[in-house]
Amino acid sequence: MKINKSSTKKIQLAWNSVYKNEYDEGLRFLILGLLDKDFSLDGVIQEIKNKRPIQYIIGEWNFYEGTYFVNQDVLIPRPETEILVDHIKNNFLNLENVLDLGTGSGCIAIEISKIFKSATIFGSDICEKALKVAKKNNNQSNNRVNFIKSNWFSDIEGQFDLIVSNPPYIPEGTKLEAGTLFEPKVALFSKETGLKDLKKIISEAINYLKVDGTLILEHGIGQSSELSSHMKKIGYKNIGTLNDLKDINRFVYGYK
Repeated sequence: MKINKSSTKKIQLAWNSVYKNEYDEGLRFLILGLLDKDFSLDGVIQEIKNKRPIQYIIGEWNFYEGTYFVNQDVLIPRPETEILVDHIKNNFLNLENVLDLGTGSGCIAIEISKIFKSATIFGSDICEKALKVAKKNNNQSNNRVNFIKSNWFSDIEGQFDLIVSNPPYIPEGTKLEAGTLFEPKVALFSKETGLKDLKKIISEAINYLKVDGTLILEHGIGQSSELSSHMKKIGYKNIGTLNDLKDINRFVYGYK
C-alpha cells in the first residue's frame, strides 16, 4: 500500500519512540522517501525499531547528481565521497580510462562517467551481490560503466589515467553506531589498524597507471600521514591530501 500523509503520523511516533525526538532531519528524509510510494507501513515501523538506516528502508539514496538503489550488500553513499567526484571534475580536463576499485553501488564510477562521457570507465568489486546493485544502477544511467568481478587488481588488465577507491579502512574491533552495523563488514573493516587494503592498493596500483596517471584514495581519520609515506616509498610523485566537509584529511593522492 502507498504511504500517505496519515501514515506518516504513525511513522513519526515510531521514530520518536526510538530516537527520542532526535535526528529530525533523518525523519524528514525518511518521510520524503516513502511518501506516495508502495511500502508496508508495519514493515517500515519495524525497520525503524530495528534502527535500520533510512537509506536501506527507502531503498535508494542521492549521491552527487544521481539517485542510487542501495541495499545491505553495498555501503550507503556518503556526502564526504562527493568531494572525490568534485575534485576529479574540477582538476582533470580529459580522461580516457578510469578504474573504480571496490565500486559497491557503482555511484562513484557512474558519476565520473557522466562527467567524462567519452572515457572508458571500469568498476570492480569482489562481491557478486554488490556488482548486481551496481549493474542495476548502471542500467538507469545508460550503461556507461563496465563492471567486473575482481579482488582488487586480481582480474584487472590494462592501464589507466585515473584509479580511485573508497576501500575498507576502519580498524578491526572498532565499535560502530547501530545503523552502520547493517552495512557490509567486508566494505568497512581492514586489518593492520585499517591500513592493509589501502597499502595493498597503493603498492599495486602504480603498475596499472599510465605515466602521470593518478591514484586517489579515501581513508580514515589519522591515516593520511602513513599513507603518504607509503606512496613515497612505492615511487609516487606530487603526493597530496584533500579534506572532508569537517576539514579533516580524508583523501590522499599521488601521480605515477
